[in-house]
Formats: sequence, structure tokens, C-alpha cells
Amino acid sequence: MRRGRFPQRIKRGSCVVTIYRTPNKGYTSFTVAHYDASGKFRRRTFADHTQAREAATATAENLAEGKADALVLTGNDLLIYRRAREALQSVGVNLDVAAIQFVQSMQNGNGAANNGATFSGLTKTVTDVVDELLDYKRAKGRSLLYLTDLRIRLTRFSKAVHGPINQITSQQIDDFLKSLGVSGRSQNNFRSTVGTLLRFAQMKGYVGRDHPGVSHVEKASQTPKEIVAFTPDEIQRLLLAAKDELVPALAIGAFGGVRSQELKRLRWEDIKMKRGHIEIKGANSKTGLRRLIPMPRNLRAWLLPSAKAIGPVTPFTNLALQFAKLARSAGIRWKKNGLRHSFISYRVAQTGNVAAVSLEAGNSPQVIRTNYLKVVTRAEARRWFGVYPNSQA
Repeated sequence: MRRGRFPQRIKRGSCVVTIYRTPNKGYTSFTVAHYDASGKFRRRTFADHTQAREAATATAENLAEGKADALVLTGNDLLIYRRAREALQSVGVNLDVAAIQFVQSMQNGNGAANNGATFSGLTKTVTDVVDELLDYKRAKGRSLLYLTDLRIRLTRFSKAVHGPINQITSQQIDDFLKSLGVSGRSQNNFRSTVGTLLRFAQMKGYVGRDHPGVSHVEKASQTPKEIVAFTPDEIQRLLLAAKDELVPALAIGAFGGVRSQELKRLRWEDIKMKRGHIEIKGANSKTGLRRLIPMPRNLRAWLLPSAKAIGPVTPFTNLALQFAKLARSAGIRWKKNGLRHSFISYRVAQTGNVAAVSLEAGNSPQVIRTNYLKVVTRAEARRWFGVYPNSQA
């Protein structure tokens, strides 16, 4: 299949799934469209063509298989089907899953369906598997930030969804996501994390290979939030009003773009004053990858009075609270994630190079354009990186 020609059609039997190129606000995405077995029109959008093609191929194959296997139930068979489905609805188990588990349990000679009959012979609760996954990821050397995020999201999931992990249904996952009361983007982040848990459970044999995971749980719509940034005047007022022990973290966030969670783990040993860069170690990075951030002259000027040979850069564990208090005292509305938004926006204006800034910030160019980039002028960027102690922006 040639990527350059659209629309692209993937056909399996009489089932056709189409891929469209769909430009959106200057970026290209790919929409997978088809009619499901009930005749309802469905579509999903992907940022990557390879992912769209894989999804389209899988969808076409599933539709073809479902059509080939379609049966018309009448009489007593229909009555049996309805009774079985109604009985299983009360415990949230799909009919096909119940049938597979029953057959496997009979083959094992224990006369009762259980998770262990699927593969490993072990029954595992959601909580058990969450703990095991965290230990596994820790042993694989994943970053502390990643492990913390994984633990928080999956602990919340395990408290909401109880029982054996092999009995988790797509409906339960969907209900959990909708109950969170968070943005579409946050819902999708939780969805991805639950998917990681279920893939791990399949790998360990606690869940059957035929379990759909989160593939049957529709992603939430994501409405891009307005990008907000501080002005050069606002950041100078904040820096001048900050207590001495808060200045380094505030300055590094504003002129280095370091994430708040990374700031909490940053040490003076990572601030290479003579070499002119800040090192974010892989263990402290959200992505698990080491990166070097060039240190602009004004950042160096703000750090010099507080610089130490060793020790944590900030003594505060709750930087968000400290920043909020500072903003109130300075008479400035605090902008959530505003330091990072500001750095990326002004740095791109200064360099004209999104790819280079993405390496400094630890994000892909596409994520920067979508989630962080506010259009500012080069003159505004000069003022931003011209904010020095005891100077006027």
C-alpha cells in the first residue's frame, strides 16, 4: 500500500475499512472509518499513519470474521441465549468469556471457572497484579516519576474495580474512566495505564490472550486547552518577591523548562555552572531519558547567589503550594504549568527550532506544538531571557 495515495481502502471479504488523510490546524492526522456489524458508522483518528493502518487492518479482519460467523437464532436457541446473557449481566461477565472459562475449568477437572484455568493456574486480584507490575517495572529500571504515576493511577483503579483481574470487563473500565471527573486527556492517560496493567496480566498468564484489554473502550475526546504563559514583567515580579530558597526552582522552571516533578529531584550536583547546562538524569526524568538543558545567562545569574556544591536544589516537597502562595503575595494570577509553557514558547521564538527545543524540554515536536506552544515574538523572547536580578524586563 502506498502511503501517498488517499483515501486508502483495506478490504477483507466484503468488509471495507477506509483510511482518510485529515489535515487539522496545520497538522496531519489519519481517520479510520467503517460501518460496524449493526450498520452504524464508526470512525477513529490517529496521529500516526502506521497506527491507523494497523487499526484499519485489525478492524477489517474482525468485521470479516464476525460476518462469516454470524448466526440467526430462533426458537429454543434464542431463549437459551437470552437467559444466559441476562444471568451474566448481573456479574458483569460477557457470555463468550464465561463459556471459555467454563470449558477450561472442566478441562482442568476442577469443575469451576477460575482465572488460573486461563493459563497459569493462579487466581490474581487486581490489587495483586498492580503490586506485581510495579515491582516488575522497578526491576526494569523505569524512572521514579513513571513508577509514581503508574502507582497513583492503578491504585485508584484497583480501589474502584475489585475482584479477579480476569473478570474485568470493558464496561467496568469505561464506567471507571467516566467516573473520574477529569479531562478527556486525563481519561485517556488512565485508559493507557489500565491497558499496561492488562497486557502485563496477559503476559503473566493471569488473563486470557483473548481478553480485549482496553481496545473496546472508546477514547475520550480531547479539547485542546488554551496555552497560557507568563509575561517577562510577571516573571520578574515573581522572582523578586520569592523567598531565597524558592528562587532557584522558580528560575529553573522559567528559564530551563524543567518539570515540577523533575525539579523536586534536582540536585546542585546536576547544575553544571562552569559547563553551562543542567543535567536531568534518566532516573529523575518523566520519560526515563537523560537530557541536557543549556543554561541561559540570566538563569545563571539567578542561581549564582544560592549555588551549592551538593544537596537538593529546593527544600520544598509541594512546589505547587509554594508557587501559589508566591503568586498571591505578588498580586499575580498563577498559571498552571505556566513556567514550562512560558519557557517552551519563548525558547522556540528565540531559536526558531522546535526540534531542538523538544530535546531540551523532553517532549516530541508534535506534543510541543499541540500542548505547549504559544505564539510569541522574538522581541518578547529577548525580554524573557533578559530578565536578570535587579533589572527591569
